[in-house]
Amino acid sequence: MNILNELKSKKKTILFLSITILVSLLLIIFPDFRKSVDEEIQTVVVKTRGEVNPDTNIIIIHFSADDIARIGPWPIKRNYYALLINQLSNLGVKKIGLEIFLSSRFVTQSVYDNLLRKEIEKSGKVVLSSVAGKINTFDNNFYTDSLSYPSPKLLDESLVTGHINYIYDNEYKIPLQLIDKDIREEAFAYQISELQSNEKYLLVNFVSSWKRIRNYSALEFAKLVYDKSPELRKFKNKFVLIGISDIQIAQTIKSPFDDQLPGMALHAFALDNLLNARSIKDDYYPSSIIFFLFLILGFIYLRNITKGRIIISYIIAGVIFLLIIFFAVSEFNLKISSSSLLLPFLSLIIFDGIQFFLRGQKVLKGAIDETTLLRNLLVSKEKELFSLQKKLNESGEESLQLSNKINLLRNDIEKLKDNEDDRSKALSDYQGKNEEFCGLIYTSSSMKKVVELIKKAAPTDSTVLITGESGTGKELVARAIHTLSKRNDQNFIAVNCGALMDSLLESELFGHIKGSFTGATSDKPGRFELADRGTIFLDEIGDTSENFQVKMLRVLQSGEIEKVGSTKVQRVSVRVVAATNKNLSELVKAKNFREDLYYRLNVITIEVPPLRERKEDVEAIATSILQTDAPEISLSKAVLKSLKEYQWKGNVRELESVIKRAIIFARSEKRNLIQLSDLPKEIVKEARFGFEDLVLESLRNKRFSHSSINETAKELGNVNRTMVSENLRGLVLKTFVENEFNIEKSIFAVAGNADNEVKERVRLKVQTFLNNIQNDIDKTGAKDIETIKKQFSSKYKNLPVKFHFYLDEVIKWSSQSIIR
Repeated sequence: MNILNELKSKKKTILFLSITILVSLLLIIFPDFRKSVDEEIQTVVVKTRGEVNPDTNIIIIHFSADDIARIGPWPIKRNYYALLINQLSNLGVKKIGLEIFLSSRFVTQSVYDNLLRKEIEKSGKVVLSSVAGKINTFDNNFYTDSLSYPSPKLLDESLVTGHINYIYDNEYKIPLQLIDKDIREEAFAYQISELQSNEKYLLVNFVSSWKRIRNYSALEFAKLVYDKSPELRKFKNKFVLIGISDIQIAQTIKSPFDDQLPGMALHAFALDNLLNARSIKDDYYPSSIIFFLFLILGFIYLRNITKGRIIISYIIAGVIFLLIIFFAVSEFNLKISSSSLLLPFLSLIIFDGIQFFLRGQKVLKGAIDETTLLRNLLVSKEKELFSLQKKLNESGEESLQLSNKINLLRNDIEKLKDNEDDRSKALSDYQGKNEEFCGLIYTSSSMKKVVELIKKAAPTDSTVLITGESGTGKELVARAIHTLSKRNDQNFIAVNCGALMDSLLESELFGHIKGSFTGATSDKPGRFELADRGTIFLDEIGDTSENFQVKMLRVLQSGEIEKVGSTKVQRVSVRVVAATNKNLSELVKAKNFREDLYYRLNVITIEVPPLRERKEDVEAIATSILQTDAPEISLSKAVLKSLKEYQWKGNVRELESVIKRAIIFARSEKRNLIQLSDLPKEIVKEARFGFEDLVLESLRNKRFSHSSINETAKELGNVNRTMVSENLRGLVLKTFVENEFNIEKSIFAVAGNADNEVKERVRLKVQTFLNNIQNDIDKTGAKDIETIKKQFSSKYKNLPVKFHFYLDEVIKWSSQSIIR
């Protein structure tokens, strides 16, 4: 058993490793796909984190579409730039970046170039933009085949410029220095920042929408200057970038927070990244692929050691993986290969999900196979019955043998029809008519009368006697009386008089003082004292002694109690509600109950009818229990019929126990329908006729011979031999549990009324099944039940789900005892 489980576990581990390695290799072979997925994940993480405030030392002045329409056609006259630079210099800005490339191709602009050049020279704070040609990477350096300078630079080579180029490869990469032969041109934002860096490039981290950077349109800024606005003081020592925001002119890109982000904003974010050291770092990208592979391998190990908690292991791992990705991207600005972690992990989830689905399909197929077989058998027996009846009618002669066969067929057909009903959900006859009163569930007229009597009796202080059989709900009636009484804000104290000896009952009800008897180490208040001004419920009052009844009478007459061992009288105001399952008037006649006490108790009598006299309440109560404990589970038609036909000697208490037991069995088989197999035998009687019953009947007919399994499989419609043998194993386990693990009783129950030879064959099969389980338990060496069950997967594999509960119970029993 251990070897088989280890082989299966190793096989699954190898399969999981193969899936992980295959997905990882595909991500390496197709880097474009990997990078695309990484970018999407990074965008989702950044959006989840939300926007971060950009650097307040950066200001953008942009020419919007409205500005260009009002100032003049594009290109704008360069005297506007000269004026802007002059005004900004006068405001004491730290640096001015003119992101607009001033091409020398426009002859009409040359007349203003000298004016602009002079303002730039006068300011000494301006960085102009240059444009590079094709960019290549070699030896971690960036090379270009050409550099185009703005026209003012051509007039004065001393003017400072910075290239505005970037490389897009699923992220925006700006080379901090471009090499063109002997010329080294720094990046536009890098020149503005005046910082020194050993990095070769910058990956732009878009921390927010570009509109969150302080920005003004050109005309807005002109108005501030014209109005001499105090807001102009905010420009002092700031970095100001000048650019175009009109999307018809400026090239735009897409960022996590902007669908159309203009070029000058790209360089504004690059400047923000440089000033705050928060550019995206890709140093760990290659190593993250390897690290995440090890994380997945660690998860596979975790999954293997938590076999019974696979879903929990997926949830824990999923949360950890997402937190790693979230913090790496949003808090540390790392570029990592998130796809190398999430895609293999998702592949494992999908693989496990498919396996779970296939296992479910297999279980479902088994159930469908049994259902189909039983339906086919019903049709077959109905045809056979029709044929026999026709034969009997045609012959006109009474044949005892033929009549008996017809009766047997009718009986089998009736059972098979019950089996059909056992797979159909019962439709309630009382839907919406069920009533609930202080925990009492009912639809019957007899219980309605009880409720009406409770409502009348409750507001008074009269003593109430509740009669009825055990389990009918007498305490619920008592609590309802207290709830509706004037004393409902005080204690309700319940005492089971029949469960205590006379001496203990007196101490329990009236209390005792320290030293009154051996073990009385301190004073103890009695139940009457605790119920003072409230209600006391005395259950099973008919089981008390005459001596106690005398003291009880005194309390009812005067309200006086004496603690055991004390002579001090104490008065209490308590409403007494008593209950009994005995006929007190008969006990009075037999001199077993005091007549005077009986009349004191019997001021108002409420008789709770037994459940067998109000069968219409059975469905209401059963449905209520299901709605409370298992709202997803319903009753089958056959089950409801059996419940209504049963006599319920234990009344509501027995019904509640039966339904809760059935819920456990249905859930163990992952069903949402309570079926006949979930009910005790005494309730079902002979109604049940499942596939296992057919198997058992056939095997009994064949005297459990060596070939009986194969013959039964053929007889039942050429079903799989394993299906027959596993139903027999399940039936043996079920019988063994129901007979309280008594082998002899189990053998007799399986063999039926057979001779000793058949019983010996059954004994061999029963002991083989049980010994196999015991031997496998011994091999596991495990002591706790859960560990043993985890290693018993092969024992559950072909066994119908309806028998898994019984296998669980046998494993528990076998792990604690030795089968001899």
